[in-house]
Amino acid sequence: MHDEWPEEALYQGVLARNQAALEQLIKRYSRELSYFIRVVLEHTGTAQDVEECTNDLFAAVWLEIESYDPTRGSLRTWITMRAKYIALDRRRQIQRRQAMPMSSLESSESLGSHQGESYVADRSVLRMTDTSMDRLLEQRERQDELRRALESLSEQDRLIVYMRYFLLTPTDEICARMKLSRHAIDTRLWRARRALQTAIEDLRHERV
Repeated sequence: MHDEWPEEALYQGVLARNQAALEQLIKRYSRELSYFIRVVLEHTGTAQDVEECTNDLFAAVWLEIESYDPTRGSLRTWITMRAKYIALDRRRQIQRRQAMPMSSLESSESLGSHQGESYVADRSVLRMTDTSMDRLLEQRERQDELRRALESLSEQDRLIVYMRYFLLTPTDEICARMKLSRHAIDTRLWRARRALQTAIEDLRHERV
């Protein structure tokens, strides 16, 4: 059965918050854009990075569709450009982590073996934020930043973030536990990462 939606119908559907339109959009472009993101992250990211970037991309499309201007290009081109920015942003984060001195990494690993969850929390900061992490020093300060930033989230979002990034629970398992769709979980994680990034940056500005 032919279920191809015209691009205009996809745009209008997502703009109207039609879940079926989003699902069709993902079905049409996810494979192509996952491959594109994989190319951008080549020799840098992992399969998980590609998956998370792809999830972030479609969450961004859903949340930011109002910023798309049909007079300036096709929906496909706009989504591809969003994919490029998201993938490049992830690439920069990964490269910053890879550039950290090995001595700092070894020091943090030694500390983590004694502090358990505190080390996991510090690793989650590296994954979720776009701030400069040139060195893994001042452990207590960063842990306090993360704790205070997490407090800014709703209880449900805080639980989802804890399961996904601290316990490394698969997204499908989170969906089952929370009784939410994968799209809902992906959207909440995307919003939470943005909120945590903003909260941590605000905390740092307060100290300047």
